[in-house]
Amino acid sequence: METQQLNRVNDPQTAAGSLIRAMDAFDEDHERAVDDLLRVVGYGSWQDRRSTVRQAEAMGRDAIQWVKDKTSGAFQGGLLALIEPAPLRDARWVRDAVSGFMKKKDVVREIVCTRTPSQLTAISESYIDVYQADMLQDILGCFSGKERKLFENLLSFDRRGVGEAGTPRIVDKELARALAKKLHDAGPASWFNDEGVYIDILTTESVDMVRAVFREYEGMYGRSLFDVIEKEFRGDFQKDMYLLGLALNNPPRVFADVIRAAVKGLGTDEDALTRAVIARKDIDLREIRSVYDAAYGNMLDAIRADTSGDFRKLLETVILSVGE
Repeated sequence: METQQLNRVNDPQTAAGSLIRAMDAFDEDHERAVDDLLRVVGYGSWQDRRSTVRQAEAMGRDAIQWVKDKTSGAFQGGLLALIEPAPLRDARWVRDAVSGFMKKKDVVREIVCTRTPSQLTAISESYIDVYQADMLQDILGCFSGKERKLFENLLSFDRRGVGEAGTPRIVDKELARALAKKLHDAGPASWFNDEGVYIDILTTESVDMVRAVFREYEGMYGRSLFDVIEKEFRGDFQKDMYLLGLALNNPPRVFADVIRAAVKGLGTDEDALTRAVIARKDIDLREIRSVYDAAYGNMLDAIRADTSGDFRKLLETVILSVGE
């Protein structure tokens, strides 16, 4: 049976007051304080949460600093993912992934391949502000060869075919067919794969055009471009291209798969759950849940079975907040 949803607090001043009381009671009445905290930050939109945090600041309390000082582990990471601005949050995740001896290339791949050019620009600006470093150069330092070119394109170029207001233009079917043929000639029809052609098309064409190219390719050649990517490419570059193609065609499936990997087998990847559940709350979490349920079984049950404590409560609240 699903956890009963707490009543959402709508008014920013009332919500900020509730947030401050929960913060003050966190040590003395922990369970109730967590419930009250989640009632404030676990529901509503990003704008609601931002208004509440700003109102709390006006009342003399820094909620973000409080989370950093008073909470820890996955619960802290999940709360920050809810109340920090997304570009700042993503910049922190990228910085952690590219720092140290063991680079977290899967995290870099996930973030860069699933964000839009405008989102990547905002993340890069936050990265410079906080770390006084160039995110592009830090990321490229983790990769070489074809992968380096791929990520350089994703982080440097906008996509074609998007109008001034950000609305997609009508897709030219003939161009889509021409691009599909170009991919075929650079891959299955060639003795040697020309990875650069795949990089250029998947990183510079509009999302709608890429989707049209995938459809036209399957209609023209009787096989999916995902099958081509799996057969023609190898290693990490294959992972890059497959994830990018999936992110452009079916973003919820990307994160459904991330959640599945996070809870499957021994151990739980709590950071991955934070990225794939909490960070997607205001974007497509409802669709992610639907995709997961259809492919793997009940997502909420799987997460409940693999998590515990305050972090489990946080995940439950966020999932239930977007409905069935």
